Amino acid sequence: MFSKEVQLEAVSMYLKGVPPKQIRKKFGIKGDATILNWLTNIKMLGIEGLNNPSRSKTNYSYSFKIKVIRWRLEHHASLPVAAKKFRIRTPAQIWQWERALESGRLKPDKRRRNQTMNKQEHDKIKKLEEENELLRIKVAYLEKLEALAQEKKKLQTKTKR
Repeated sequence: MFSKEVQLEAVSMYLKGVPPKQIRKKFGIKGDATILNWLTNIKMLGIEGLNNPSRSKTNYSYSFKIKVIRWRLEHHASLPVAAKKFRIRTPAQIWQWERALESGRLKPDKRRRNQTMNKQEHDKIKKLEEENELLRIKVAYLEKLEALAQEKKKLQTKTKR
C-alpha cells in the first residue's frame, strides 16, 4: 500500500522524534502500529524488510523450517533472535512451525518432491507402495489366522473338561 520511500521517510521521522500522529496525518497512515511494524522490519531485516508482506509472501521449505527449529533449540535462542538470524519477518512464524512439528502437522512438502522426481524414482516408489500394501494384507491375514487358531485351541480345552 505504501512505497518503500514513504515507509523509510515515516520511520526516519519517527526516529527523529516526530510524533506518530503527525507522521500518520502526513502520509495517510491509519494506525501507530503500522509505523512500529515498519520500524521492527527495518531493525530485523534491513531495508528489504519494508516489502509489503501481503504482496511478497515467502514459502519456506520443510528442511529450512527444521533447520531453524534445530538451531533455536541447540542455541537456546529466543524466537526474535532466531527470526533475525534466519531473516524471518515474524518470530511467531517459528513458534507456529514448532507447534506444528510437535503435533505432527509439519511434514515434507510432497508437491515439490513429486515435481523433481524422475520416471525411475516414481516407478520405484510406486513399486514400494504396492509391496507395502501386499505386506499389510499378509500381516492382516496372519493375525486373523492366529486369532482363529487361538479360538480353536480355547474350544478344544473347553470340550476336554
